[in-house]
Amino acid sequence: MIRTRLYDADRPDREVALEPGLAGRLEERQLLWVDVQGRDAADLRSVLAAMGIGEHLAGRLATERGRADLTQYPDHIHLVLEAMEVAPDALPDGVTPERQEIDLVAGQNWVVTVHGDPAAVLERIDDLTEGDTHIGGLDAAGFLAAIVDEVLAGYLHLAESIEQEIDRLDERALRTRPRDDILARIVTLRRRIAAIRRTLTPHRLAFAALARPEMELHKELGRPWPGLSDRLDRTIDSIENLRDLLLGTYDIHMGRAAQDANEIMKRLTLLSAVLLPAVVLAGIMGMNFTVEFFEDSANFWIVVGAMVIFGAGLLATARWRGWL
Repeated sequence: MIRTRLYDADRPDREVALEPGLAGRLEERQLLWVDVQGRDAADLRSVLAAMGIGEHLAGRLATERGRADLTQYPDHIHLVLEAMEVAPDALPDGVTPERQEIDLVAGQNWVVTVHGDPAAVLERIDDLTEGDTHIGGLDAAGFLAAIVDEVLAGYLHLAESIEQEIDRLDERALRTRPRDDILARIVTLRRRIAAIRRTLTPHRLAFAALARPEMELHKELGRPWPGLSDRLDRTIDSIENLRDLLLGTYDIHMGRAAQDANEIMKRLTLLSAVLLPAVVLAGIMGMNFTVEFFEDSANFWIVVGAMVIFGAGLLATARWRGWL
């Protein structure tokens, strides 16, 4: 599916027919956005023909590269972005990231986006720019920067969702629920954060290339936005911060486990202390020698009573000292 939108700073924005050589007829205060959903070879060839580009890009756009990248040509650039969003079918107690590759080809007064499945990033851009706007006054680099910024915003939203899940995990770790496998959930989140970081960090090379001096001489594209690298660094810092938060969750869980173990040991120690006088008395009374005290069977109840008194006394002392 191919969508076209011509942004015009002097006239209403509108859809235009995709024709060969369309990019060559664009005026100075116009910007053409062509969005291609699906990587059908025929659709890609028709778009490239409209932009006045040879078919050298068709093969690259037809397949995903799996990594952010930037390739510069004399009259256009090819930028590969790896977008990540919270999957729509994510469970309430889990965040499932959904990766999607977006190819951006930009030249003088035009930008082409190519992706497989529907891209939430581009849908948000489409909603924001729908109607009579003045985006036609932007150059291709400015519009490309807006798309990149929206991709980074998706990562920030994903980081916020994972941070909320970590907060919920902290609450579970603080509660005594022996059947909760907190460690398994921590490991799952750690792997997820690592996957997000591995997807995001390669963008540094692509954005660094956009900021190089020769890109400022790329008159067909326009001057790239210099703040993209800073925006990317802040996004990476947000993902890195999730790892620190997860380590805090691990510390809470281990502290809670140690506290539970201490409580169990305290109860066992107290039980041993309560039973110790009874064990001593039973051992003494079971000695194999004759004492006049043993000859009266009524003394059995005196011994039992002494055991109960010693145990009750220890329990009362433990409660008074706050051990219970």
